[in-house]
Amino acid sequence: MSTTAIILAGGTGTRFNSKKPKQFLEIGDKTLLEICLGRFQDIRGISEIVLVCPKTHLARAKKLASAFPKVAQVLAGGKTRQESSAKGVQALPAGVERVLIHDAARPLVSPGVIGRVLAALASASAVMPVLALGDTTVRVGDNGAVLAVLDREKLRRVQTPQGFRADVMRRAHEMARAEGFTGAGDDCSLVLRYGLAPVVAVAGDPDNIKITFPQDLSIADSILRNQRNK
Repeated sequence: MSTTAIILAGGTGTRFNSKKPKQFLEIGDKTLLEICLGRFQDIRGISEIVLVCPKTHLARAKKLASAFPKVAQVLAGGKTRQESSAKGVQALPAGVERVLIHDAARPLVSPGVIGRVLAALASASAVMPVLALGDTTVRVGDNGAVLAVLDREKLRRVQTPQGFRADVMRRAHEMARAEGFTGAGDDCSLVLRYGLAPVVAVAGDPDNIKITFPQDLSIADSILRNQRNK
């Protein structure tokens, strides 16, 4: 089945305190975006890549993306992650059967995680990689008081890429637009919100960190060095 990867690189670096979006920051001699695109370029099961990035950095994104033959389109993103995802989904070619949606802020995603998502899509309509929690997790009220200690055995941390049958993802965004809903933090949450399909969980990877704060760059640099030495 044909599979397109949508890479969401629409962040502006607000929490990063940077003058440029974090996807254009570098580890070694490569930007985070280049590292991320390289991970999907090397996966045989990915037919093409659609890159969604800030309108103000479109020219630079296109220049970087030109080194990756599978990048078929570079689009300007929206004001929110959900809007950027919708733009990527709208740009999918008619014949695409499966889509992976990934955050460029997770540039160190491994072939193993991508492969597990693709394998699960052979029989599932929506897939997410997850990690078990290591810490005790609590629910806190508005006044700061702890209301409950949650059963961490039943809780997971969510990663990307998340995988979908393309028709399911198109329908999810159509229904969100019709409702006027704009608050999705990821794409599987839209599928669950509208009851479009069960979401299957596969094993994520601790190395697949999301780079959010400046200190995360140092952690990512260490992870990348370890990956290269394996």
